[in-house]
Amino acid sequence: MTATCPRSSGVVLIGVLIALALAALMAVQTGQRLADSRQRDNEAELLFVGEQYRQAIQSYWRESPGGARVWPQRLDDLAEDKRFAIPRRHLRKLYRDPLAPETSWGLVNQGAAVIGVYSQAPGMPFRQTGFSSTQRDFDGARRYADWRFVAALPATPGAAASGPGNGAGAGTGNSPAPGRTLPPKPAPPLSRGLR
Repeated sequence: MTATCPRSSGVVLIGVLIALALAALMAVQTGQRLADSRQRDNEAELLFVGEQYRQAIQSYWRESPGGARVWPQRLDDLAEDKRFAIPRRHLRKLYRDPLAPETSWGLVNQGAAVIGVYSQAPGMPFRQTGFSSTQRDFDGARRYADWRFVAALPATPGAAASGPGNGAGAGTGNSPAPGRTLPPKPAPPLSRGLR
């Protein structure tokens, strides 16, 4: 019988440990890539869902009955607008925040009215550039709460005929431009000049 050399056993043991360490490192890197990919997918979904809310808020305002245009008071109003004999839907359903499904949406308010939403998820967005024209203020955002999906409507009756989103009246008067956050100073009430 030949005895195993202690030196060769040590070399094999070190080789096994190195192989295990490399496998663990690869597993961590793969896991991180998967997590990053999932985060990017969730960001893309957030951009889509946020736009659905922004458009629904604009629709709620535009379709106000009786000529007196008003904003919704809560998000539920978008899924079931009870101002009509047969309730209307401006939003098919109330979507959850893809980045923080257990957390409620942050609301952009003007008085008691809801004029926009944003995610309350922690962290910095991966995506920093390449946004649509309605989301151009999202460039370089340091946190998800800076991605604010705010309704943009014309400030004057003449601009209302052109409609939002086509450049007419965007960014003028009392209303932020499409996808823009509210200015740092409080905006005057939107009811003035919109009736």
